[in-house]
Amino acid sequence: METPGRLKLFCNPRARRPSADAPDTSWASPEALRTVRRFHQTLPGYQPTPLVALNQLARRLGLGGIWIKDESRRFGLKAFKALGASYAVCAVLAEQLGLAPPLNFAAFRQPEIRRRLSNITLLAASDGNHGLAVAWMAAQLGCRSRILLPRDAAACRTRAIELMEGEAIRVDGNYDAAVDRAAREADQPGALLIQDTGRQGYETVPLWVMQGYLTLFEEAFDQMSGFLPSHVFVPCGVGSLAGSLQAYLVERYGGQRPRLIVIEAAAADCYYRSMAAGGASIIAVEGNLETRMAGLACGVPSHLGWPLLRRFADGFASCPDAIATDGMRHLAFPLPEDPPVESGECGAVTLGCLQHLLQVERGKGEQVPLELGPAARILLISTEGATNPDSYRGMLGEGVDRSLLGD
Repeated sequence: METPGRLKLFCNPRARRPSADAPDTSWASPEALRTVRRFHQTLPGYQPTPLVALNQLARRLGLGGIWIKDESRRFGLKAFKALGASYAVCAVLAEQLGLAPPLNFAAFRQPEIRRRLSNITLLAASDGNHGLAVAWMAAQLGCRSRILLPRDAAACRTRAIELMEGEAIRVDGNYDAAVDRAAREADQPGALLIQDTGRQGYETVPLWVMQGYLTLFEEAFDQMSGFLPSHVFVPCGVGSLAGSLQAYLVERYGGQRPRLIVIEAAAADCYYRSMAAGGASIIAVEGNLETRMAGLACGVPSHLGWPLLRRFADGFASCPDAIATDGMRHLAFPLPEDPPVESGECGAVTLGCLQHLLQVERGKGEQVPLELGPAARILLISTEGATNPDSYRGMLGEGVDRSLLGD
């Protein structure tokens, strides 16, 4: 399906069919989740991020409810990435240092451990948010960090990493070029690669990153107080967050799980293209991947995310930047009685996509796909706040609530 404005949607016919070749999701089991949550609860400053109800908007759109998980408050970093980075970093280091389970951040504060950590450099490629989270963890632990960013990364993203005393380096190319270079540099003495992109032969650390994200989902479902959403909309770059969410839903709810709609930037819609072509193999997107949704500018799916989403996800949407901007504006300037939410381009594309699907299809008098009707209860994952404040202000205009930006 393709709507005016060039939003494209592929509905996955395999998502609900039994299959003997389903990928493993046991790493997202309730036992694994408890281990991850207990670890996050040992981190300084940990607290669940808000789940915001948009009751008036749900009524306006003719839906049973809309809730948005607001990750703009996560550890002061304005993005969800700290959950995955913190768990993966500490899991890697515990293995390197011989620390006995269970994983606990306090163990890394022992003087002898701190001395050994000072000789370690955490290495990562990033469009910005993952790299900042890795640099933040390095600062917490007394490590060094080296973050490789695409050539066109915004200056504010390099500054944020440098404020964490991390080394921010631009590579000659896009995000996937930065991932390739980070892999080549991983053999340097003292370097530990903390990448959220799973590739052949590099799967353990990305899987720990994906396990770290489980805390976000359990928070959100706990906060819904017994209301099970019928649909979840999630942004997708390489697919680590979306794949983690899909595994969580399969493990917790099985065949009764909510429908999952995976949303990509149109300039980097490798999942959508691959699925629309039949899903037999990955179709990579090459070039500059020019989009305002910097965190979604990934042209190659994660080796871990692809099989999960290919098999289980219900819908794949390819969204132009304008739809993300619409979502940002509706969250910053909500209907009366709905609270404002700070959401950057990558987070707000979930609401923009939902509104576009409903308004365009209903306007054409056609049945809205994926059963987005009056009984639908929608959970939106807003993955980031205004991580690029200048861009945020520019897209919203002078009317933006300055309190959203901490001004």
